[in-house]
Amino acid sequence: MSFASLSQFTADLRRLPRVVAQKVATAAAPAITALALETFYAGENAYGTTWAPGEEGQKVTLRKTGALARGVHYVAIGTKLRVALGVRYAKYQIGKRPVFPGQGGALPIGYVRSLQRAAVDVCRAEMGGAR
Repeated sequence: MSFASLSQFTADLRRLPRVVAQKVATAAAPAITALALETFYAGENAYGTTWAPGEEGQKVTLRKTGALARGVHYVAIGTKLRVALGVRYAKYQIGKRPVFPGQGGALPIGYVRSLQRAAVDVCRAEMGGAR
């Protein structure tokens, strides 16, 4: 499987039996959600670059009410992983201060490792725990 980008990962999942591929996507969603939340709370993008400061030079946290943070997560829809944003203004804020890896872009190593772990764990379980 290729872990270069989420789109490549999704394409590779299509080669697996559909039920297994869906299980891999479902298993991977919480792990990469945790990575996205880490970058959100750190005030940086998925590659470790700090967000641009606010209009008055202040550090931007996007945590005034907590609603935006609660809505930042990945969901598995079949064999695909999608970003789900829970509030109307999320697209604007996340577009301006990215949290997720760029679509089609290279994945940070933490994402790659999480996707690998999910794929291995699910495939191992499907094979009856074989090593």
